[in-house]
Amino acid sequence: MLGSELTNGLANLNYNIYANDINFTYKIAKVKNIKLLKSDFLKPKKLDKLHNIDIFIHSAAITKSSRIIDKKNLITTNLKLTKIALTLAKKFKTKKFFLISSSSVYRNYEALIYNERSKILGKDAYSKSKIMSEKLCRLFCTKNNIQFTILRIGNIYNGFEMSKWSRKNVSIIQQWLNSFKKNRSLKTNSFNVRRDWTFIEDIPKAIHNIIKNDNNFKILNLVSPYICKDIDIMKKITKDKSLFQSEYKEAKHNATSSIYMKKINFNNWTSPQRGINLIKKSYEEN
Repeated sequence: MLGSELTNGLANLNYNIYANDINFTYKIAKVKNIKLLKSDFLKPKKLDKLHNIDIFIHSAAITKSSRIIDKKNLITTNLKLTKIALTLAKKFKTKKFFLISSSSVYRNYEALIYNERSKILGKDAYSKSKIMSEKLCRLFCTKNNIQFTILRIGNIYNGFEMSKWSRKNVSIIQQWLNSFKKNRSLKTNSFNVRRDWTFIEDIPKAIHNIIKNDNNFKILNLVSPYICKDIDIMKKITKDKSLFQSEYKEAKHNATSSIYMKKINFNNWTSPQRGINLIKKSYEEN
């Protein structure tokens, strides 16, 4: 999903794209500036003929394992994929390397707002694989003089989350108000989950912005600023005692943000709920 969206999005921004996947399952536009390379990245012989690749974006990873016995294999495989990507980037004389990481690296560290200065304390296999891949990326790129940016991305929404999907209520405000309707109490952590998000259409635009402005971010949390705006609104509501006579607590919520959001000068963030509503409207009209 992410790789395909990056391919389409960056092609629309006039990049010439080589897209590699073991199996293309998402729709990719049939345009001249996209060339599909269908190969197993763990055996990248078909990629040896490429050269002078300016930008390398590594997004391949196993995201979860259903069996305990596979957890070690998940870490080993994801680390191996990163090693291969970095080796190829060096061979292709890549100018800029992007590693797609995850905000899950903050998962087990207790804080209200996570940013690039927060501790990384991933304990599950996927988070550990991302932390190890990040470390490898920093060491390899520094040694080989390759400019790099590690993008820690939040929960990805692609706009096709219909009513059957478990994340249909994307906005934390909406979830918060839903909890109020049930028990007439504004318990801000009633759904007990960290809600950071990245709307998928924003990712290629953000990468383009970083390249265009030659931003040398080493680590960037690529998450929507809407999450912090939601929290601010929740705080204002709970502090105004005249609004509710029921039991309430001041809003506290775990979320990922970025200390570089203003520096990136990227203001076209799409609200996930807005995106989902647009898709639903289009779906209903058709």
